[in-house]
Amino acid sequence: MRILTLTLLVVCLLIGGLTSTVFAQATDGNLVGLVRDASGAGVTGASTQLVNIATGVLRGAVADAAGLYRYNNLPSGLYKLTVSASGFSSTTLQDIAIDLNKTTTANITLQVGALMTQMEVAEAPTLIDTTTAQITSTFGTRQALDVPSTSLPLGVLNLSLLSAGVASSGGLGVGEGPSIGGQRPRNNNFTVEGVDNNRKDTTGHSLYIPNEAVAEFTVLQNQFSAEFGHSTGGQFNTIVKTGTNDVHGSVYEYFHNRNLNAVDQSAARQGILSNPRYDQNLLGATIGGPAIKNKLFYFGDFEYNPTGQATTASSATMTPTAAGYQMLSSMPGISQTNLGVLKQYAAPAPANSPVIKTSSSPQ
Repeated sequence: MRILTLTLLVVCLLIGGLTSTVFAQATDGNLVGLVRDASGAGVTGASTQLVNIATGVLRGAVADAAGLYRYNNLPSGLYKLTVSASGFSSTTLQDIAIDLNKTTTANITLQVGALMTQMEVAEAPTLIDTTTAQITSTFGTRQALDVPSTSLPLGVLNLSLLSAGVASSGGLGVGEGPSIGGQRPRNNNFTVEGVDNNRKDTTGHSLYIPNEAVAEFTVLQNQFSAEFGHSTGGQFNTIVKTGTNDVHGSVYEYFHNRNLNAVDQSAARQGILSNPRYDQNLLGATIGGPAIKNKLFYFGDFEYNPTGQATTASSATMTPTAAGYQMLSSMPGISQTNLGVLKQYAAPAPANSPVIKTSSSPQ
């Protein structure tokens, strides 16, 4: 039994780790740049190493004859870039931010080195995408957790309203989400990790991703590439968190309770001095970490959403009187168990309801 349990655990960890290394459409970014000397000339054959700060995953590339280097398909996050070349001091850029659907440019200037080995370390400045004209807004983990608008039912998708050129649909038209560039919400496209997340019956997202499980959310407004040919409106892409070299987790609860809200004045004027029941809890927990340091990671999120709400009967409920229940009980073949359940939830009526007689006129 112990061997079987261990085998199942290893399989689950492998599946969880592989999901963080399999990329589809629009799940990553790129890094390009020019390695040059103090005179501005490209340094041929310069060696570059790029490290994901959170996971420790290392990649390398060599600059071409013009001194250009490129890294494709980089998961979003912070990176450290180290560049070295013969006769030059090594230079390191810290905290290079790689965002979804962006090609970040980081140019490096190497200084002539002395006989002893030297290394210059600098924090990366704010880098921009100089390779495309697409309008992109990217939101990170803290915004997904701290911005009040990221509530149900749309969650982090509401963050797109903070972008220029994005407006509420006003509740008009078919579709879900805001209006992007004046287009209808039915033109929007929703993906998770680059995988289609669109409902098939009407425009809108199918799978809800908990805020605590969101690593990054991006919305493309226009000028995006042909790979986003599904729709002409906004392109909403959500990236799920993965494990890192550090074990991390959270326990959270968001709740709405009628006892915490003031009574609406329109209700108070009618003598209603307590709120009707509407209690909504959103609670859960996350955990992530390394299965194999720098290679294999896991992450999981469990969420529970109990909701209690007052209801109003649409019409009067008719129940038998005590004599009626006695008559039912004496009927042969009736289930006394089911009759007992009915009595429990439908108390006997105090009196017979008036009989309404109808008559029809002759034709």
